Amino acid sequence: MSGFVIKQGNTFRLAALIRSHDGAVLDLTGCTFSSQLRDALGNRLVALTVQPVTGRTGVVQITYAGDTGAWLPGQYRCDLRTVWPDGTIQSSETFFVSVIAGVTTPGGAA
Repeated sequence: MSGFVIKQGNTFRLAALIRSHDGAVLDLTGCTFSSQLRDALGNRLVALTVQPVTGRTGVVQITYAGDTGAWLPGQYRCDLRTVWPDGTIQSSETFFVSVIAGVTTPGGAA
């Protein structure tokens, strides 16, 4: 996973493809997932929702249903934690989410 940029107030939604160390796409049946967005000091901004994508082996969608308009511009850290059916716990590499101010605002106010 690499970095992700979102503008304040935009919908947070990204997809991730989970592969084995040799590049094979993994079956995610029975896995549970979690993900959080944290600032540089480790303070949690939000908990994210992670769901496997139906019909897409190895793909999960990471989303936030709330309003991102209150997120301050800056760089945040994130990862994806997977708990496999056998109890194995794995976390992805940490990736960065950059929040930037939008240019076009609702209603087109000056």
